[in-house]
Amino acid sequence: MNLIVGLGNPGRKYRFSRHNTGFLVIDDLARRNGIGLEERRHNSRFGRGLIKEHEAILAKPLTFMNLSGLAVSRIMEAFDLAEKDLIVVQDDMDVDFGRIKIRLGGGHGGHKGIESIQGVLGSSEFVRIKVGIGRPGEHGDLSDYVLAPFSDAERSLLREIVGRAAEAIETLLFEGVEKAMARFN
Repeated sequence: MNLIVGLGNPGRKYRFSRHNTGFLVIDDLARRNGIGLEERRHNSRFGRGLIKEHEAILAKPLTFMNLSGLAVSRIMEAFDLAEKDLIVVQDDMDVDFGRIKIRLGGGHGGHKGIESIQGVLGSSEFVRIKVGIGRPGEHGDLSDYVLAPFSDAERSLLREIVGRAAEAIETLLFEGVEKAMARFN
């Protein structure tokens, strides 16, 4: 069984912000596979089901981004999961908008949600699906950028990008990390 966590911030205010890309991917993956996200425990909103015959838990932390590790560790403990069972979907400013990069392990790269997860778990040995959101202009504030909603031009492409990230996760589950990286990176 895998725990697939999408990173984001709870609340309507942040629903379509760049920082909530992970939540959007989890919502799409849940819809595609008929997995409800009704349970609210372990500081998360989650659901359990099958992704094409592979047992998985889809989760969205109800903590804010900087405390994502708390939610992830609680749900992993509740279901007796190890780091190797964890897949985290995150936004990434160092990846061009719309591109997907799959990575096993590594540093947090300044992403506060990943930093929190690594800090609480004491490990970085989990898979990350990085969905590119690009960077703000030369003088743009990084915090304002990630918390702002997608532009109209970006939103027109968002459904396709989110669907591609969900497809990358499905590929990862069935064909392994190497094949998923070769296909989507």
